[in-house]
Order: sequence, then C-alpha cells, then structure tokens
Amino acid sequence: MSVVNTELRRRVIAIYKELLYLGREYPLGYDYFRPRLKKAFSANAALKDEEAIRRGIERAEFVKK
Repeated sequence: MSVVNTELRRRVIAIYKELLYLGREYPLGYDYFRPRLKKAFSANAALKDEEAIRRGIERAEFVKK
C-alpha cells in the first residue's frame, strides 16, 4: 500500500468516526443514522481511484457541516 493510499485510508476512517459521533444527535436517532452511514461508506468501499476517494472525502466533509 502506498503512502498516499495509507493517508487516504486514515482520512476516510477518521471522517467515518466523526460522522458516527455526530450521528448521536441526528433528529431521527442514532439507530436510523448508523445503518445509512455504513451503507453509504460500504457503497464506496471498492473505490481505487485516488481522485474519486478524495471527492468522497469532500462530500463527507460537506455532510459533516
């Protein structure tokens, strides 16, 4: 695994954890939020293109705000 891929992986895991934490205060509840977050991240788990991964991270950062 290259250094760039390792860094991207670290960023993806960090934003996933941040979103899980923020999901505790989601209006419909954590039990509603968590499976949808997992599904969204799992749908993109097969991405290999670094640029596509970066776009996904940007989208997750937007959702976080």
